[in-house]
Amino acid sequence: MIIETVETLNQRLVDYFGLDTESDRAIWRVVWSDDQYERRLTYHTKEGLELLRPVMKELPKYPYIRHRFILERLVSVPMTDMAEMISTISYEPMWTFESKIGEPLPPKWEAIKHIIDVIYTAIGKHNSTAKYQDPDASKTTKEIIEEESARIDQITRDLFGNETDVTDALGLKEAVVVPGKVN
Repeated sequence: MIIETVETLNQRLVDYFGLDTESDRAIWRVVWSDDQYERRLTYHTKEGLELLRPVMKELPKYPYIRHRFILERLVSVPMTDMAEMISTISYEPMWTFESKIGEPLPPKWEAIKHIIDVIYTAIGKHNSTAKYQDPDASKTTKEIIEEESARIDQITRDLFGNETDVTDALGLKEAVVVPGKVN
């Protein structure tokens, strides 16, 4: 199994999903959780003492996720969080690469693409997954009922096409066969 480097995966993410048009930053990226810091407004010192006035500090972005790869998406910062952040956009975690029992996993392109496709499908966006087109959208109710009836009749013929009272009686061993006599 070949494991791609994070740099290769991030380049594939840019090639496949593109850059944000306003900031010229990748829309998706894979990062190591321990390397991520962000400038935030903090109300406490490192020791936990409350400050009289908040200060802007560089803080670990994921103190709750240690030693893991993370798939991040570039998103707009909600208005409620604007006071704490410097930028109006931020990378936010969408997936942590770990097993169901919490063991770290390496990021794989197939998994990354699947996760992003599922997210985009859930929010109804992007061309990476085909949108369902209702084949009956332009038909009237009467036409739909007639086509469905014809489809059911065809299925019935395919499944039970040779069955008659005679074949049923033969199948149930209730028929009398007279060899050589044809009606």
